[in-house]
Amino acid sequence: MSLRKTENVEKLYLQRVGFIGSILLIGITLMNYFVETGTVDYPLPRILIAISIFALAILSRSNHWVQQNGLKLLYIHFFVYNFYGIALVAFNHFQPIDTSSTILIGFALCAFIKNKWVLNLYLVFLLVTYLGFYMTADEVIVSREYFFLVLIFILAMGFMVFNGKLEADHRIEKSKKQLENSEKRFRGIFEKAPVGIMLSDLQLNPIRVNHVLEAMTGYKNRYFVKHNPKEYVHEDDYIETNTLLAKVMESEHKKYVLEQRWSTKKGETLWVRMTMALLKMELRNEYYIVSMIEDITFQMKAKKKLEEYAEKLEMHNKALEEFSYVISHDLQEPLRMIRSYTGLIKRRYIKQIDDKNASIDMDFVIDGADRMSNLIRDMLEYTKWTAKQYEKEIVDTREVLVNVIKNLTISISEKDGAIECYEMPEVRTNRLLFGQVLQNLIGNGLKYTCENRKPNIIIKAEDRKSDFLFSISDNGQGFCEEEKERIFGIFQRLHGRNSHYKGTGIGLAICKRIIEKQGGRIWAEGVKNKGATFYFTIPKEQFN
Repeated sequence: MSLRKTENVEKLYLQRVGFIGSILLIGITLMNYFVETGTVDYPLPRILIAISIFALAILSRSNHWVQQNGLKLLYIHFFVYNFYGIALVAFNHFQPIDTSSTILIGFALCAFIKNKWVLNLYLVFLLVTYLGFYMTADEVIVSREYFFLVLIFILAMGFMVFNGKLEADHRIEKSKKQLENSEKRFRGIFEKAPVGIMLSDLQLNPIRVNHVLEAMTGYKNRYFVKHNPKEYVHEDDYIETNTLLAKVMESEHKKYVLEQRWSTKKGETLWVRMTMALLKMELRNEYYIVSMIEDITFQMKAKKKLEEYAEKLEMHNKALEEFSYVISHDLQEPLRMIRSYTGLIKRRYIKQIDDKNASIDMDFVIDGADRMSNLIRDMLEYTKWTAKQYEKEIVDTREVLVNVIKNLTISISEKDGAIECYEMPEVRTNRLLFGQVLQNLIGNGLKYTCENRKPNIIIKAEDRKSDFLFSISDNGQGFCEEEKERIFGIFQRLHGRNSHYKGTGIGLAICKRIIEKQGGRIWAEGVKNKGATFYFTIPKEQFN
């Protein structure tokens, strides 16, 4: 509760007590004046007290000091009035009716005290004042037993009832403040949240929206309150109220997420992700539906473009497959004809041509056709390994290596080579693709050897934290530092076209595609004329 609100409540309280109290005191004075009660009355103090609390009520309207200290002044009046009343009762020798009515008035005034400490002090004051006047009175009419019984009973009741009331009021006030603070925090979050928020009742009728949602849609709070969601939700995305509420209630944790298209005030389409949840307002003990609304228009447009690109890519891949088919069937046939007829001309007519270079020229034509045929074949091979479906399984790499070595038996025998292998792990990969990588790398080690040096290939595997590291080392030609990045490019050869090392330079490019396709990487280290080591990794993917 704010300070201003507290001052307003106390001002109203002072005015009511002051006006009513002053009228009652004047009424008691007039009654004693016109009605014969058989007691002596001194009305002046009562009239002065009545005038004083009436003035207190008047000044509390505008005087700031009275507004701040009014309760203290009112409590002082209570003490003075009771002292005056008890003194008057003592002066009239403690008559039974007069004594009882005065004790009851003192008891009734306890209801106006709002401070527990002041209340206890007031009860002690009443007890001490009554006993003081009673013990010093010359003549007492009321019996001692009656006096003490009524006094103790009233004061004990006052202590229990009004102290309990103040304690209950204090707890209620504390609880109310806590709930008010809780709702105040909720209102702060509601207005300052970075996303749109809509508060609805259990019939999903909007009650209030925050400024973010207003800025997002262009509509003000009153628009959402007055209009049905059908008017701004796309007809294909609209869900009936009962169905939507049932989805919220049936979902886990009473939360439900949906995506919809909304129409803004400018007529634009707004994609939103709405997270709906059941909310209980403790202060009012009522249930509401709170909806967190995010603008996902950019993500949806990006998703649509991505789908379009995926569709175009699929069409492109199909066109590439058709193109590969054309290459494999339509280009290989003319090359075979060129090679065949060139050989036929060389055999039948070369001697009839009066040119000593004619045979050499024919050899160039045949060699070019062979190289073109090999190039086309390797292009198709590269395309095949790039587009191949990649299905993973648990692979025993030692078993795959044994099969690769069997495939390379002739090359190993011709080169009189040696292959040294250490412990090989099980990995999650594609058996065929993994075998292709090993065969290309080991095959290169057997192919690119140095003269008068038998090839020696060492194969190792290391189990690391997140992947397996494989290495294949050889003692062959090696390469320079500046060449180690180029060797993985397509159709890149470190040896010239006329070198006795045959090939198109596509084997390492295939290895690179295969390894990178499963999230690994491949690289090489080498020294010219001393050998090279090729490294590649296979991710574990939570496989031990």
